[in-house]
Amino acid sequence: MDMTSALSHLVTSLLPPDKAAFVHHHVLRADAPLQVYFAAARASVTHSAGVVYPHVAPLVERLLAWTHASELGGVLVPLAILAVAVIVMNWIRRMLLWWTRLAVKAVLYATLAALGAWVWQRGLQASIRDVVVVGGKVAGYAAVVKEIWWREYRRYEDQQNNGGRVRGSQR
Repeated sequence: MDMTSALSHLVTSLLPPDKAAFVHHHVLRADAPLQVYFAAARASVTHSAGVVYPHVAPLVERLLAWTHASELGGVLVPLAILAVAVIVMNWIRRMLLWWTRLAVKAVLYATLAALGAWVWQRGLQASIRDVVVVGGKVAGYAAVVKEIWWREYRRYEDQQNNGGRVRGSQR
């Protein structure tokens, strides 16, 4: 089973028929724009590799011969691999931080836009009244949670002070 038929089967099994037909028509066909761009990129990379290979191959062969003949080869190769791994992991970390910052900023701006639209739609006075009502409910919920927390904290303190015995139980 080649890759195209595997993707075709996966698309038809996961997507509704109209979406699967859309993906087949615009992505998976051989003359689809995405496939044309991929073919052009593949040809460009293959041509570039063919041009660069005669210049890079002798350098790589000399480097491999030096590492095989040198006593430092057994130490330098693992260190080079470790250095490359650390550099790649740093790139990944920086990309993750960038995407996370972008997502947080997008959520922040979307929230601000939604709040602005909400105030615009409801009016300033009604929006302030809604905020006060919701704030009161949140404060009431926080008071209930605080009371539960204090009750559990006192129970824990009693257990610690009584040597692990719970009130009302006879051991």
